[in-house]
Amino acid sequence: MKVLLVSINAKYIHTNNAVRLLKANSSFNPEILEFTIKDDISDIINQIESKNADIIGFSVYIWNVTLFTKIIDKLHLNNTKLILGGPEVSYEPAFFLKNNKIDFIIKGEGELSLELLLHHLSNNTDYTNISGLSYKLNNKLYHNKIEEIGDLSLIKSPYYFKDDIPHITNRISYIESSRGCPYKCSYCLSSLEKKVRFFDNKEVKKAILYLMLHGSKTIKFLDRTFNANKNTLDLLKFIIKHSNNKTVFQFEITGDMLNKDIIHYLNTNAPKHLFRFEIGIQSINYETNYLVDRFQNTEKLFENIKLIQKGNTIDLHLDLIAGLPKENKTLFIKTFDEVFKLKSKELQLGFLKMLRGTKMRLEAQKYSYIYQKDSPYEIIMNDCLSKTDIKEIHLVEHMLEIHHNKGYFRESMLKIILSKESSYNFFLKIGNHYINNNYSMRGYQIEDIYSRVFEILNDNEIYALKQDYLLRSKIKPKIFFNNPIKKQTKNRVLKLIGENEDITLNKLYKHSVLINKGSHYFCVLYENNKATSFEHYDK
Repeated sequence: MKVLLVSINAKYIHTNNAVRLLKANSSFNPEILEFTIKDDISDIINQIESKNADIIGFSVYIWNVTLFTKIIDKLHLNNTKLILGGPEVSYEPAFFLKNNKIDFIIKGEGELSLELLLHHLSNNTDYTNISGLSYKLNNKLYHNKIEEIGDLSLIKSPYYFKDDIPHITNRISYIESSRGCPYKCSYCLSSLEKKVRFFDNKEVKKAILYLMLHGSKTIKFLDRTFNANKNTLDLLKFIIKHSNNKTVFQFEITGDMLNKDIIHYLNTNAPKHLFRFEIGIQSINYETNYLVDRFQNTEKLFENIKLIQKGNTIDLHLDLIAGLPKENKTLFIKTFDEVFKLKSKELQLGFLKMLRGTKMRLEAQKYSYIYQKDSPYEIIMNDCLSKTDIKEIHLVEHMLEIHHNKGYFRESMLKIILSKESSYNFFLKIGNHYINNNYSMRGYQIEDIYSRVFEILNDNEIYALKQDYLLRSKIKPKIFFNNPIKKQTKNRVLKLIGENEDITLNKLYKHSVLINKGSHYFCVLYENNKATSFEHYDK
């Protein structure tokens, strides 16, 4: 019996652990076909059909469900059984069984259930009692209860396929040290899992070393709350001990529950940029958090974030969600401004998605939610945010990405934003400036980003950003702004800098850029793929 597992990833750099787990835990040696959402649908269909598989399993997520339904509808197969699995189909299986030409859905964890189903199909025996299975029989739908795998040692690891070795260095590697989440946030699918369970610590360490050995540049833990693990500090110490200065590690952390001893240890011992912590704040509004079953000690959370920032070793990625219950625009702006003041390297502003199966989706009418019918089921409006409000927040989100998250600017832009009364309103001002001048939101050059924001800044702010622009490049950059320094003045200043720094005037002329504001001169020399700055003050 030939079994095919199909994955469509958001990007090539993502590794689909689900199909690898299914393959590793099957005696039928399934073949894996992987694509991305940008691949041509006809090519995907042709490749699937060419395999002549007896059984095809599809790994379904919010980003590929629409594409998969189109593919399944267009497939021409003979007597092939089709199985869907994954978080997108696990909680409303009847909808997918009724609206797609499929035979089975495996809900929840599929490693053991799929293997059982394959055995029963291979032997033509009764499969109706398999845990987590939904199926059609005699024009009726049946849904078996999900039973979580209590002992994760029963699951074989997905990390060691030889075919993956050439790709490890170019992809994000994903590792699990636990499954489940101790929290029940009503907008999150993890709230539907019953228990937190842990993988064997030795096996996790083995996987880390294997992926590092084969060139993984980023290892991301899939744990919904990494610091719920009693082995958190042990794993962090292990990673620090075996750090190769090439691999970075990412974790989702519950910030207010993070032990201060762990923070102090990392601040003292972790190499800079080895760790990236993703911390979901979502909202600082107590009523909003209460309504989504999120019990967050915001004061302690902020204290821990500030303590992490003091160490200057861990890169912080903070998350917010716009559109949560009873958080109107005024309250959301307060959340945004207070969280931006924490000065994280990235602040991700997401929009509430009404995921299938979640309590939030079931309570949508309670808050007058209108949301997209198809994935990603994103909020359009509710009783506290109008369509216009949501559109405005989307504009702010886009400007946040360009002017903070993408790293186009250095420290000066952050200082400028923090000097404003409201960071939200400042990003909104930039966004409206783009709209009023018909500036493209995409397809821009770095110089465009700088020059456009110059138009709404004062002279001191512009001068600070000019310096940042010069320092962000390792080779002499394109100068897009007016730089009116008289030749005689330039000769004099460069000569003085050269004498003080023991650099020839000829080298400075060829490989440096000089700018000024009043009596202050700022020079950057580009040499050996490095930018070095010098300052001069006219008395």
